[in-house]
Amino acid sequence: MPARPRIPDPRKGALEKFAFDLRQLGVGKVAVSWIAAQEDTEVSRPALYAALSGTRLPNGMTVSTLLRWWAGNPDEEDPDVRSRDRIWGWIPRLPAGCDAHAQANEWKQRYLHLARAETKRRSAKNRSWKPTAPVQIETPREQHLLIAQIKDLIERTGLSQDMWLLFGPETLRIERYLSGQVIPNKRWTNRIAMHCAEFTPDLNLKEEADRLYVAVEIARRARVRERRIARKALR
Repeated sequence: MPARPRIPDPRKGALEKFAFDLRQLGVGKVAVSWIAAQEDTEVSRPALYAALSGTRLPNGMTVSTLLRWWAGNPDEEDPDVRSRDRIWGWIPRLPAGCDAHAQANEWKQRYLHLARAETKRRSAKNRSWKPTAPVQIETPREQHLLIAQIKDLIERTGLSQDMWLLFGPETLRIERYLSGQVIPNKRWTNRIAMHCAEFTPDLNLKEEADRLYVAVEIARRARVRERRIARKALR
């Protein structure tokens, strides 16, 4: 068992009640670690323990793996019985009418009912979710410094009035950076520095690209900060 296993509270809803009852089912039977070590077990040990915590709905294979050893009886399974059901195919291999067969089926149906209910709950939650409305912010000082740095690079080429000669079809994108509409990513800081270096012999390409990217990251964090402040002001 984990050093501090989470014990589900059966009073907190169907999911925790299922996990709690599943733990109780396994009392006095083979340990989770032993199940995880079996050659035909396809589920990890952490996943098996997580199914007993009640924090979230486990998948069918995880639950089935525990139930095979705790509700069923692998020693009673008939290997000649074939099933296409990869998850619950061990249940038909149990003798019809035996206690293990009946108990396994009861637990299977209980899990499937819980899974359907949980799926409906999540679907309803997703439909009710509304994205956070975008907030309007002023261009932060750090972004103005980035824009000034890009303009300085361009002016050093002597083509600030003929940017099309410098950037070609990429000029429209560069103008968006200069207007503050968007912030360039690392690929585009490298391209800006590369274009400028072609017309500025004394410009150190790597040094300028790195310096530009540092300014980009500072400007990006500044916009995140300003948006956070603006959202708080709306509450």
